[in-house]
Amino acid sequence: MATRRKIFPSMGKRRTPKVEIIPMVDVMFLLLVFYILSSLALHKQRGIAVDLPQAQTGAAAAEKEEMVLTIKANGDYFLNKDAVAADSLATALHRWLLTQPGGLESAEKTDIVLNVDGQAQHRHVVRAMDELRKEGLTHFVISTQATRPHA
Repeated sequence: MATRRKIFPSMGKRRTPKVEIIPMVDVMFLLLVFYILSSLALHKQRGIAVDLPQAQTGAAAAEKEEMVLTIKANGDYFLNKDAVAADSLATALHRWLLTQPGGLESAEKTDIVLNVDGQAQHRHVVRAMDELRKEGLTHFVISTQATRPHA
């Protein structure tokens, strides 16, 4: 046995395994960079994309918008990306208000963003505003697209 130890001196000693931390740190930094870039790329779009009318005095919509009512050119209604039939718009609004913190009492403080296509008929907008008022929702913000200044 003594001859074996001379030939293989490390055979009798136990080596403790080493954990290489540098590759793990590299992976963590890569995940952090991916998370930061992907969170910056997220775009908050709660409504359906429509061709908005242009306005020079339009201000950017507030970040606290709670509900977006979209009206497409053909008269289709969408409540926060969910399609709603014109006949059941009042029911959908009422159901949405019941799910909100504060319930129906918070209706007076709720801001409604009207995301209306520029080609939509006026009667569709008036009908939507009438249904909103019946539910106590009176704070409207109308989405517009900023015009480019003339050169």
